[in-house]
Amino acid sequence: MKTSACFPLVAILALGAAVVQATVGSTPRGVSPADAKLYVPDNHGQWKCLDGSKTIPFSAVNDDYCDCKDGSDEPGTSACGTGFFYCANIGHVGSSIKTSRVNDGVCDPECCDGTDEFDGQIHCPNICETVGTEAKKEQERVRAIQEKGSILRKEYIEYGKSAKSQLRKELEDLKAKIDELQKAAVDAKDKLDDVNEKLENYLEGSKNEREIARKAQLVPLIEEQTRRLKRSHDAKAFLLKSLQDLKENHNKNYHDLAVKSTVTAFDEFVASQGDEHKSEPLASTEDNDGSDSETSADERLKTLTDDTHVVQREIGTLYDLLAGMKQEYNTEYNDEAVLAAVKITEEFELNWDSDRQEFKDELPLDIPAEESDDTPEAEKLKEETDLAQADYDAASSEESRVEDRISDIERKLEMDFGPDETFAKLLDQCFEFKDSEYTYSFCFFGDANQRSHSTTFLGKFSGWGEEGKKYNTQWYTGGTKCWNGPERSVKLELTCGESNEITSVSEPAKCEYLYKMKTPAVCPVLPESEQGPSTSEPKDKNGAKSHDEL
Repeated sequence: MKTSACFPLVAILALGAAVVQATVGSTPRGVSPADAKLYVPDNHGQWKCLDGSKTIPFSAVNDDYCDCKDGSDEPGTSACGTGFFYCANIGHVGSSIKTSRVNDGVCDPECCDGTDEFDGQIHCPNICETVGTEAKKEQERVRAIQEKGSILRKEYIEYGKSAKSQLRKELEDLKAKIDELQKAAVDAKDKLDDVNEKLENYLEGSKNEREIARKAQLVPLIEEQTRRLKRSHDAKAFLLKSLQDLKENHNKNYHDLAVKSTVTAFDEFVASQGDEHKSEPLASTEDNDGSDSETSADERLKTLTDDTHVVQREIGTLYDLLAGMKQEYNTEYNDEAVLAAVKITEEFELNWDSDRQEFKDELPLDIPAEESDDTPEAEKLKEETDLAQADYDAASSEESRVEDRISDIERKLEMDFGPDETFAKLLDQCFEFKDSEYTYSFCFFGDANQRSHSTTFLGKFSGWGEEGKKYNTQWYTGGTKCWNGPERSVKLELTCGESNEITSVSEPAKCEYLYKMKTPAVCPVLPESEQGPSTSEPKDKNGAKSHDEL
């Protein structure tokens, strides 16, 4: 409102003094107690914008007109909309909202006292006492969890530091011991090689003697089997010639079906044999003992026996052709070739056992057992070898065990278990979460999986947080690749809890899983004065495995 030009000067001065008097003692609406000192006019009733860009009458503060570029002159209206409006929220806790939300017709929950809606468009009741009571209950609940979690985290820290200290001591002891173990393994191997060499030399020397004795033992059997093979070849040749004579000399004008069938089968047999029936090579009887061959006497005897059985099976086939014809041919037809073949068949069957397909007078040879190398000297050397092998196995196993343990300790000492080694307690502990379709699991610093009818690999521990040092987040990456998508991965978010428990699993993006978990490992470490009595180790839920050491 502009002052009339004729208004007395004294009245103007008096009005200005009254404005200053009215505003000096009060804090403008929307200003927090912490900022109250910034909203005091100078002696002339002027006030400077907080960004220093402009000086305005203090009466222009909260006049619903934006004078300052930074909007600091309108903390209690929405004229600028860039500042913050403070709600005292007596009975709860003070809070600030953007000034653009002042008098917007919405009861903002941050202002439980309703002071942000003072223009009368809407009535926002003061519910700060109720909100404050609920907030206090929630604070007490969270505080109780933090107190229990703090006690447990201190135990985790104590365990982690103690465990790493013990690991360093163990590593020092093992490294001092490994040279001795390596030397013991080398000595044991040298001793084993020595006794093995002695045993091999002894067996090699006695082997020649046994082979000579074995050859002498088998010579009569080799000679007998050679005779049997020759007899079989002769018999086969005889039957082949008999069938050949039948084929060539029988009366072809008389169509005896039995004779014709026999001749046809004979032709097929000859065709399957090729030229083998014309020449049957036999080993010379001069080398039957194997003395001029690298083949052992046992192998020579086996070869002769197998060859004899082959030829005798062929004899059986030829004999069956003649015997079949004998049974079926027309006896009223006196064909000389057929009668000759029948006579040969009758004579041959006197010596031939068609069921066994062997000659009746030939019984299986009684082959003596081969002489054993289990001499007293050999047994003694074998016992020494067994003992040396057992000593070497034990020394080598102990060396490997210690080397593996050294590698395992070095790996664990290099691992980042968070501040004060808190997460050492959780190393390799595993947890599960089941929903309606899948079971999700992971092991701290290990693998994460999804299981239903089969198991899908979701990732392996790869680090902490986005920046590597945020100890409330872990990443498990490099999981099985999704069809037409990325490799699966898991982000593990940790919040304070009095036990270790996965609380939820979701999939915010394709094949990117979010595990949320409560654990004492991220609870704040409270001073002793703020904690209750110590509690026992938390009971881990959903499949946690017991874990007593690194």
